[in-house]
Amino acid sequence: MPVPSLFSSFRTVVLVGLLVSPLRTAAAQRAARCNADERVRGVRFDGSPAFDVLAMATTIVTHEPGFVTRVFKIGTAPCVDTLEVRRDALRLAILHRQAGWFQASVSPLVTKRADGVRVRFVITPGREAVVDSVVVRGLPEPPEGRRPYDATLAQLVGKRFDRTRVDTTVSGVVARLRDAGFARASMPTSRIRIDTLNALVRLDLNFTTGPPLRIGTVHVAVRPVSTGRPRVDSADVARLVAIQPGDRFSASALLDAQRALYRSEAFRLVVMDTASSTSTADSLIDLRIAVAEARMRAARLGLGWATQDCVRAQGRITDRGFLGVGRRVEFSARASKLGLGAPADIAPALCSQALRDDPFSQRVNYYAGATITNARLFGLPVVPLVSVYSERRGEPYAYLRETAIGALADVSRQFSNRTSGAASFQYENGKTTVDPAVSCTRFGLCRPEELVLNAFGRGIGIVSTSALHDRTDNATNPARGWRVRGELRLGQTVSERVETVRFQRTTGELAGFSRFLGGVVGARFQAAGAFAPGAELVDGTPLIPQQERLFVGGQNSVRGYQQNLLGPVDYVVRAVRPVAGTDGEYEVVPNSRDNEVPRGGTALLVGNLEWRRGVRFIAEQLQLAAFVDAGALWETRSDRFSWADMRYTPGVGVRLVTPLGPFRLDVGYRPYGKRVGRALYFSDGKTGTPAGIYCASPRQANIVADYSNVFACPATYTPPVSQSIFSRLVFHFGLGQAF
Repeated sequence: MPVPSLFSSFRTVVLVGLLVSPLRTAAAQRAARCNADERVRGVRFDGSPAFDVLAMATTIVTHEPGFVTRVFKIGTAPCVDTLEVRRDALRLAILHRQAGWFQASVSPLVTKRADGVRVRFVITPGREAVVDSVVVRGLPEPPEGRRPYDATLAQLVGKRFDRTRVDTTVSGVVARLRDAGFARASMPTSRIRIDTLNALVRLDLNFTTGPPLRIGTVHVAVRPVSTGRPRVDSADVARLVAIQPGDRFSASALLDAQRALYRSEAFRLVVMDTASSTSTADSLIDLRIAVAEARMRAARLGLGWATQDCVRAQGRITDRGFLGVGRRVEFSARASKLGLGAPADIAPALCSQALRDDPFSQRVNYYAGATITNARLFGLPVVPLVSVYSERRGEPYAYLRETAIGALADVSRQFSNRTSGAASFQYENGKTTVDPAVSCTRFGLCRPEELVLNAFGRGIGIVSTSALHDRTDNATNPARGWRVRGELRLGQTVSERVETVRFQRTTGELAGFSRFLGGVVGARFQAAGAFAPGAELVDGTPLIPQQERLFVGGQNSVRGYQQNLLGPVDYVVRAVRPVAGTDGEYEVVPNSRDNEVPRGGTALLVGNLEWRRGVRFIAEQLQLAAFVDAGALWETRSDRFSWADMRYTPGVGVRLVTPLGPFRLDVGYRPYGKRVGRALYFSDGKTGTPAGIYCASPRQANIVADYSNVFACPATYTPPVSQSIFSRLVFHFGLGQAF
C-alpha cells in the first residue's frame, strides 16, 4: 500500500475541515429565508496572482445570483451567510498556499446596500515560495542509455513550489518505476523544509521500490450478463490481455490490456489487480482479472442538423462477438443533405442559403459500409480495421466524389495516453464531379467528350500514415497544454482511359493553449503541401485528383471566409455581351450572384489565434471568444508564396459548454473584397451564343491576352459586392472548438 505523503495529509485536513458538504451548505443557503438587503447580489475577487475568477468561484460556497435572476428578476438570490463567507476566505487562502504562496491571506469584505449584499475577497498573496533543492533517496539505477528516474524531480528546482505540480511529478516517477517492473513502488515519504525568511523550500523524498517483479499466475473470472454460464471463455480474455506468466511486470502493459478488453466492447466492467504470488519465489506477482460481460449486439439511430450537411441521419448495427470475442463487425449507413438534396428535397427551408446555392449539394450524400475490427493484431497492441463501403461525399463549391466501391485497411496503435499513430491503405473506384470551370481550367477537360471521359471515373490507391501527440488537458475544450499532429499520403490513380498520376500530400499541425487574462488563449499553425512529380501540367498546375487538392476557409480554418473560398477562384458568370470589333468574343455583364468556384491549391499556410473566457455573470457554461485567423493558398508550380497574399480575418464568437462539447457560433469579418479571377461563361447554345466555354474576363489595356483561348484567359474580373459591413460578416455554427 502507498505510504501517505505530507501533501496527502495536508489535503485531508483541507477537505475535511473546510470543504465538508459544500453542496448541502449551498442548498441551505439558497433555501433560507431572509430580507432583500441580506441577499447576495455580487461576488468579486481582487489580487490573485495565478487563478482566474471561474477557478476561484468554484472553490467557494458563496455564489452570486445567475443572469436570469439579476436581469429578469426570475427566482431569488441566495441569502448571505457571514460564517460561510469567512470560511470561503480561508478556502481561497489555502488554494493559494497550495500553489506556493505560503503567506497568502484573504480578507472578506461584505458591503450591505438597500438592494442586497456585495461580497469582495481581497487576496494578499505574499512572497512566492521557490523550490531551492530536491533530495531524492531510494531510487534504483535506470537501464543503460535511459535517463535517471529523478530527472524530472531535478527540474523542479528554481520553480514555484506548487504542491499539485510536485505531486504530479512524483506520480510520474512512480509510474515509470512500475513500468520498469517495480510493482511495489509507492508514493515516497516526504519532508518539507521551509525557509520563511527567504521563501525557499527544500524537498526530501524517500522512495521504497522493492525488487523488480515478473508475472506469476494469471487468474481470470468472468461474470455473465444474466444467470447461467458466461458466453465468454476465460481463454478468450487471456488472449486479449496478452500477458503471459514470466513477463516483466509493467503498469502500462496492464493498462493497455485493460484498454484492449474495453475496446472489444464485449465487457461492461474490467477490473485488474495484483496479488502475492502463490509460488515460493519472491520475484513473482500474480495477476487477477475480473470481467463482466456486456450484451454482444446493439443498434442505434440518430438524427441531427449541421451547417454544411443540413439534416443528416445515421444508423448502426454492431455485433461485438463476430467469430470470437474481440472481433467486432459493424454495418453503418449515413445520409446528409436531407431536406435539400434529391430525392429527399422536402424541406429546403431547413438548409442555409450557401448550401442551396452550392451545385454539389443538390443530391443526398450517403455512406453505406461494413467494418471489421479486432482488439489486437496477432497479440500485438495494434488495432486492425478493414472496411468496405460505397459513398457519395463532397466539399461545398469544390467537388462531388461518388465512390462505387471502396476499401480501407488500417492499423492504429495507442503508444501512450498522449501518443497515437496509424497507417492505412485505401482504394476507391469512382468518379469526381467538379464545376465545369475547374474541369476546364484545372484538368484540361473543356470539350464535351472530355467531360464524359471524366465521368467514367478512375481508381485511386492511397497509402497514408499519421501520428498525434496530445498534451492538452481536455480533448474537446482544452485550456492548457499543446498537441502536434502530422500526416503523409502517397497515392496513384489507376485508369485505362486517363494517364496515371502519382502524387503525395503532407500535412502538419501544431497547437498550444494557456491561461491568459482570466481566460484561455489558443494558437494553431498548419502547413500542407501536395506534389505530383512528373505529372502533366495544365495551366502550370499538376493534375492532382481534386479531392487531394488543398482548400482553405470555413468554420475550422479561416473563419472570415465561407467553406473553401479562400484562395484562387474562377467565376462562372450568368450573362455576357459581344465585344465590339471581335469575332465571337464576349465580355461579362457584372452580376453579384455570379458563382464563385474554388480552384484549390497545392500549398497552404493557416494560423489561428483565439482568446476565450467564461462569462460567469451570465452563466458558468457560457464563453465569449475573440479570434484572428490568417491563411494563404497557392500553386507551388506557378506561384511563389508572398506574405502579401496572407488574408487576416478577425471575429468574435459564443461558446455554450455541453456534455458533448462546446456548441459554437462564430462571426468572422472579412476586410477584403472579392478576389480577382477569371470570368468564364458556359453556353448551352440556347441563349443565342454558340455552345461552348468562353473567356468573358473584362478587357484591360495593360494586359495582352488571347481571349479566344480559355487557357490564356486573364484573371481580371471582380464581381460587384455590397458595400454594407454586414455583407462582410460570415457566420459559422459547429460543435467543438475550432481547433
